[in-house]
Amino acid sequence: MRLTLLAVAALALVACEPAHNASDDLDGRWDVQEIAGASLGQGVDVWLELDTAQGVVSGFSGCNAFSAPLSTFSDSLSIGAISEQQAECPSAEAATDEARLLAVLPNVQRHIRRGASLELLPAQQGSEALLKLRLAEPAAD
Repeated sequence: MRLTLLAVAALALVACEPAHNASDDLDGRWDVQEIAGASLGQGVDVWLELDTAQGVVSGFSGCNAFSAPLSTFSDSLSIGAISEQQAECPSAEAATDEARLLAVLPNVQRHIRRGASLELLPAQQGSEALLKLRLAEPAAD
């Protein structure tokens, strides 16, 4: 009897918790590991910062800082028109990676998160990841 009351009390507490929003798991800085199946060029730094509460994705494309509207719901994710702050590319590899990134971002329609890894994918199930990302390590104080 006592065990049943404890189980009921535990369920009542869980029911009072706010629903977990899967989109919250996306927030933070993500380092790009691959774009459309290809690794980044030597020494090229590309990253995305996702802020689902503000509905914004920002980051660095290898050459330029950028931002765009972000929309998420369940496992769906879409990125709107991209605004860039123009700068000179440090290398041909960076320019290539930037062009590839900007080409795939508008095609992102869903995501899969596995621990510290995130894949951004097109709408079609079974498709190759457009972007493979890794959660950035927090900066040491």
